Amino acid sequence: MDTEHRAIAELLALKDAPDDALLDQVDAIGERAVRHMLCDEAARLQHTDLPAATDCAALADRIDTLIRPA
Repeated sequence: MDTEHRAIAELLALKDAPDDALLDQVDAIGERAVRHMLCDEAARLQHTDLPAATDCAALADRIDTLIRPA
């Protein structure tokens, strides 16, 4: 597993974690990098693993909401 896929797996493992735990991981990796990785992975998986693609997209949306509250 390469570094990017390992980071995505670590982020997806935190999808049900408290917000502060998720944001700590986002801070460690970098906000832009996380969003790009998750969106790219969602696009890559959309035709082969729709549930995983949906999880990636939902997590990217959650992170955006936490970082940029309305």
